[in-house]
Amino acid sequence: KDLVLRRYDVTKLPRRIFPGKIHPYQRLIEEMRCILLEMGFTEIYGDIVQSAFWNFDALFQPQDHPAREMQDTFYLHETGPLPEGWEKVRDMHLHGGNTSSTGWGGSWSDEKAGQCVLRTHSTSLSIRHLAANPKGPVKAFCISRVYRREAIDPTHLPEFEQLEGIVMDEGVNFAHLLGYLKEFYRRMGFSDVRFRPGYFPYTEPSVEPEVFVPGLGWVEMGGAGIFREEVTAPFDIEHPVLAWGLGVSRIAMLRLGLRDLRMLYRSDIDWVRDTPSLLRPDGEGGN
Repeated sequence: KDLVLRRYDVTKLPRRIFPGKIHPYQRLIEEMRCILLEMGFTEIYGDIVQSAFWNFDALFQPQDHPAREMQDTFYLHETGPLPEGWEKVRDMHLHGGNTSSTGWGGSWSDEKAGQCVLRTHSTSLSIRHLAANPKGPVKAFCISRVYRREAIDPTHLPEFEQLEGIVMDEGVNFAHLLGYLKEFYRRMGFSDVRFRPGYFPYTEPSVEPEVFVPGLGWVEMGGAGIFREEVTAPFDIEHPVLAWGLGVSRIAMLRLGLRDLRMLYRSDIDWVRDTPSLLRPDGEGGN
């Protein structure tokens, strides 16, 4: 009662303090990495520059596939050596090798297979890892940047991150694949997940996972499937391989409530400061 106190207003906000903060996009990438490590996966890495053999041929994409054209792929002047046993991949393309497949037919050029490209998907890292570990079991993932010739707009960039996962073991099946994907998205905060049939040259059956986002509806998130025999047989892989490639930037846009993909790569200090550390799929969160 005898003290003299300075008057203050309890309704007035204090001065804001801005501590050091990791970029929101990098935080989400790290969250995905931690989830997969907790699920028992091992992280793998690989080079940005890959030969067309690993980027396309080893994944049973025919050499006249539209994705291999200049408008989609960044080709480099350099060439790379073909790995030992490349003839098995060539034979698979030409006539199906020693399997029941008839292959693609036509012609196959080892010169074209040796061309170097900026990897267009991280599946090239997966097949190289499987080729080095054909007996398994394998349970691995990578989060890596990929490159495609795209016109820059709010939903497309020429470089972006992709999350790649593979599981190879005796007895794994399509139900396990759906279970892994559903569990991953559940841990990322998406409770409603569904799958629709899809097509990819190197998987069969194939699906496209979708998550439900309030205000947007069902959003397609990537592709998944079981590697075809034409992919695994040349590398003496005997067990089924579950594989998926998911759009990291699309997940980030949904979690951060963005409408422009370019925001993920901008150093906007105000946006970094105002973005909460914890986020839900609806874009809201708290510090």
